[in-house]
Amino acid sequence: MTRQIPFENLEFVLLNAVHDLSGFHSSEPELDAFLQEDALESQYNLISVTRLVFHEGKLVGYFTLINDSIEVRAVEECDREESYRFRKYPALKIARLATRNDCEGSGIGRSMLRKIFTISIALSRYVGCRIITVDSKQSAVDFYKKFGFCQAIRTPGETVPLYLDLKSTLARIEKSA
Repeated sequence: MTRQIPFENLEFVLLNAVHDLSGFHSSEPELDAFLQEDALESQYNLISVTRLVFHEGKLVGYFTLINDSIEVRAVEECDREESYRFRKYPALKIARLATRNDCEGSGIGRSMLRKIFTISIALSRYVGCRIITVDSKQSAVDFYKKFGFCQAIRTPGETVPLYLDLKSTLARIEKSA
């Protein structure tokens, strides 16, 4: 089993031009290409924000966040807000999430989701942010479902649309505390 890396031992840093990304390799070459070729420009153009994850000075993962929305009808009935009058819920999308090949299974993905959850809660204090969305690769669906993500009610294509309702997740956390 791969050694677990505690959340407290990770450093989350906003991507900038001084970072050397050339040595980062995950199990998904297209995620590596985005990080190395497009992430910084996308961030400069205010399209997305990428955070790098370091452990003992080594780049071990990254995630990219963007604004999103999700159709109310794509959300399970139990997660819908009865009094909500609009067609879409405001959301934060996990546009990319990758862990370095030799660090898979060490808890970095879980820690990145924890950080994303923290960011989304902070964001919801300033703007509406009810849902976290992700268009998951089929191979990662079980990973997201393990953390409470549900499949959106729409036909999946190459990716599987998933969401996490922050309001009901926070309610579950408060009940268990």
